[in-house]
Amino acid sequence: MKDSPREHLYAAIRAAANGESWLAPTIASRLMRQMREPQLSPLSAREIEVLALASRGNSNKQIAAELSISQATVKTHLNHIFRKFDVDDRTAAVTHAIEKGFIKLGS
Repeated sequence: MKDSPREHLYAAIRAAANGESWLAPTIASRLMRQMREPQLSPLSAREIEVLALASRGNSNKQIAAELSISQATVKTHLNHIFRKFDVDDRTAAVTHAIEKGFIKLGS
């Protein structure tokens, strides 16, 4: 992390030079918490909102207006969703989300 103490950076560099991996304590804690308490949905609450609005056929401009965010932010949320679901477009993302129960049709 860019705000990590210098000692953590040095430890990470040494580990990488030795072909090992290293996690900052804050990241290791977060990872362990997620492993113990897996989320039902890999999406954030905002990503679910964006996807639900997209499922109704709304354009990025309409979604942005509805959520009071920029169109660039809508695109960023959609790209994160595509990456999490390993899909290439909003139709596939909506279909996947409905199949997995993350959103309901017309929600």
